[in-house]
Amino acid sequence: MKILVLAKQVPDVNKISFDASTGRIIREGVPLSINSFDKKAVEESIRIKEKLGAEISVATMGPPQASDILNESLRMGADRGILITDRQFGGADTWATSKILSRFIEIEKPDIVLCGKYSLDGETSQVPPQIARFSKYSLATSVSSIEFPESGNLILERETEAGIEKIEVSMPIVISVSEKINKARKIPEGTPEMRDKITTVNAKDLAIGINGIADSLTVVSGTESVQSSRQVKFISIDEAIKIIHESEIIASKETASFEKLSLGEQRDGKTLLGIAMDSPEVSVEIASELSRIAIREGFNVSIAGNIEPGSLKGISCHNYYYIRSRRNDELTEELISLMDKIKPEFVIFPSTVNGREVSATISAARNLGLTADCVKISYEDGKLIQYKPAFGGGIVARITSKTKPEMATVRPGILMKGISEKPFNTVEIAPSKKSYVKEISFTPVSEEFKPLSGSGLVIGIGMGARSRELIGKVVNISKSLDAAVAATRPVVDMKLIPRQQQVGLTGIAISPALYVAVGISGHDNHLVGLRYAKQILAVNKDPNAPIFRSADYGVIADSAEFITALENLVVH
Repeated sequence: MKILVLAKQVPDVNKISFDASTGRIIREGVPLSINSFDKKAVEESIRIKEKLGAEISVATMGPPQASDILNESLRMGADRGILITDRQFGGADTWATSKILSRFIEIEKPDIVLCGKYSLDGETSQVPPQIARFSKYSLATSVSSIEFPESGNLILERETEAGIEKIEVSMPIVISVSEKINKARKIPEGTPEMRDKITTVNAKDLAIGINGIADSLTVVSGTESVQSSRQVKFISIDEAIKIIHESEIIASKETASFEKLSLGEQRDGKTLLGIAMDSPEVSVEIASELSRIAIREGFNVSIAGNIEPGSLKGISCHNYYYIRSRRNDELTEELISLMDKIKPEFVIFPSTVNGREVSATISAARNLGLTADCVKISYEDGKLIQYKPAFGGGIVARITSKTKPEMATVRPGILMKGISEKPFNTVEIAPSKKSYVKEISFTPVSEEFKPLSGSGLVIGIGMGARSRELIGKVVNISKSLDAAVAATRPVVDMKLIPRQQQVGLTGIAISPALYVAVGISGHDNHLVGLRYAKQILAVNKDPNAPIFRSADYGVIADSAEFITALENLVVH
């Protein structure tokens, strides 16, 4: 068995700075290392080799110094290291990068391609689906477990926002791995350098003419720094509970008084397309923003996806194309056919595990530019302007596409919801191709944990509130407040909170109206997931805790004391 691991050298996103006078990201002196998800992919390949036998190659595309992560991978136990480097590849976006890497895959012909689910500097999740499409490989994203039964097919577990999906799929395959899959080993002291096992491959060796800048399908037209303007105001426990209570009331009022959207009758002209998958709430957000643009520009709005039409009551669109399939590959093919038919001006997907997979696959299938995880979109002079955070959210890039239709995924909870009183027309579509994936089982996240995406009030649990008793109280409180419960990575690693509720650099980014951080110290790895929270209320017994530097309100109190006071008010 041949395994190819694709790894990327990334900067420490917490040490990236920005020169406002030049608009440049300052990378000089910033430490570089192997992307943490990719390191887990290397580890998983070595575990497979130790168990079943395999030849492991690790490849990276980048400048000469990227060979450092190949040396590290070889010292961990890989057999070969390949540096894919050429000046003409510089400036490549995900599409161009995937084209180059898929050419290397074509030459190598591995049985399995492993990579991390995304790189910490870009967070797009686009490369794995794109190389799978270009290479004509099966695909599984966000995988937390790989089994090799005697049948010859692979049994995989996938993590999505809704739960854990167990599937059967055949090789050759591209697999992106999640945080949960393993804990990467430490290299034993005294392990020698292995740079002599690294070979270099350039554009001539690959017989490929891709130019990183010229052939990229997206263009960064500007960047700006996201500076926190939060200044903490220290308050009492009673004052904090009042703020939480007011936030709950405001959220319920906003739900009851959504903006009324009136698209008018469908007309001849351009159509905007939004994708409904995973979450009705996020689908409504996307449709609402498209409707605002459509009303202003005189466009039509269509929504397509696999959410039951009855769950989309009040969504603002003229047509809903209901695709009767839960499988991403079937949904992708029908969306490609629909896009070819209605020729939308642009297409917006949810930035979920499945939304990222489907959008990136379509990008590869139709050679379309795609921007991931946008926090804002606008339509100016016939172009979709896409605002994407990078480097942990500290920088926001202004991006446009060279192709039509433009495509983007949008972060849940960012776009304002609206509602339409006019019913939409439903068109049902049966999948025309059978999925290459067999679903074995699906284990949803416990109903006691509300999804983080789209939640207006979120209570975050850190190590200062990590006891099962306190977490049980917070879960009960969340039910009374219609809030979601989040956690830091250490709490999730202790299996006290589901992985789907993890916020931060290796979790998800959220944008609630109020985030209540209980017993959270405030490390950067957690805070990067909160940059777009409207307000942060922090509770910590240490007055010097870093979390207070990134909060709007602070309560100096023991977590148990605060949780008990909140419970007494809202539960009893």
